[in-house]
Amino acid sequence: MTGGRARPATVLGLGMVLAALVAVVALGAPGAIVYYVTPTELAADPTDRPIRLYGVVETGSVRWEEATGELRFTVTDGQTAVAVRTSAVPTALFRDGVAVVLAGRRESATSFLADELLVKHSEVYAPLAPGQTIPPGLLESVIESAP
Repeated sequence: MTGGRARPATVLGLGMVLAALVAVVALGAPGAIVYYVTPTELAADPTDRPIRLYGVVETGSVRWEEATGELRFTVTDGQTAVAVRTSAVPTALFRDGVAVVLAGRRESATSFLADELLVKHSEVYAPLAPGQTIPPGLLESVIESAP
């Protein structure tokens, strides 16, 4: 064996490993990218492909339709409002004024059918201010909902 030259089989093997790595990244990357559309973008896009809609639940818009088992509400981005209907069960964090991400399909420029409902929460966590206390019942509700 000489120290200065690589064997052709080694170079070929490393090339194949590199090509496989590039293929995995290229094929997997588009599926890993999650893009959300706003209600304004949804209204302008006539596609019926599966998408994720991001918006804020409008105050007073949440309604439970017992006959159909559907939750209905409106989301907005401050410019455009979209009526949403879903059979997905929301988490306890779901309420008026909360940001949500909805996976589903556009039914029209102003309506959306959601298969999945996720509550978006703030990543800002701050300790209690001096003199501030934990809201009554908060700890009990967290303990009750723990698995």
